[in-house]
Amino acid sequence: MTKRIFLGLTLVFYCALISAQDASDQDTDNQYVTDQLRLSLYANANSSSQVLKLLQSGDLLKIEQIQGPYALVTAPDGTRGWVKRGFLVTKPTFNILYRDELQKTEGLTAEIEKFANSKAVIDQYEKDMDELVGKIDQLEEEKQTATESIAGLQKEVAAKQREIDLKDEDSAPAWFVLSDTFLRYWTIIVPIIIAIIILSFLVSKIVIETRIKRKFHGIKIW
Repeated sequence: MTKRIFLGLTLVFYCALISAQDASDQDTDNQYVTDQLRLSLYANANSSSQVLKLLQSGDLLKIEQIQGPYALVTAPDGTRGWVKRGFLVTKPTFNILYRDELQKTEGLTAEIEKFANSKAVIDQYEKDMDELVGKIDQLEEEKQTATESIAGLQKEVAAKQREIDLKDEDSAPAWFVLSDTFLRYWTIIVPIIIAIIILSFLVSKIVIETRIKRKFHGIKIW
């Protein structure tokens, strides 16, 4: 009797374990092949059926259907078949975690090398910029010196030109100087001359009329 009770409890415990595993397996659509093995992918839910391929530890499988101790899955390359559920886990395996950490380490190493190279490039760039700024300052000083020299030469040329003009004026005939002055200022001289002529004519007319009026006792005869 005790033996039958023990067998009954064992059967109940096994059924409960299978139900819990079914519930856990149905909570996720993706599971991994457990560590350190090569899992057979069968054509049917039977270990005696054709083996389609061997799955590697860490392969991510998409769960399509659950049937007892077997699960219909889709392999990473798209192959569909049945595997034993006891060899599937819901979390990434040690191999995957190690590979991911290795990839992160390699990425960090590459970033460090890149940063080191970038720092060297930046240092060289700053050095080149300092040299360039020094050359620009030197060129600015040379430009300022050249500008001052040009200004001094222009003043000397202007002074020499004035001296030449004065010498030319002193050596030129009087009529040439007068004609040159008239040509330069004729817009002012001509109106002045015309105004003087008109004013002289008016003054002469007034004087003549005044004398005639005196002579003929105020009678205007023209």
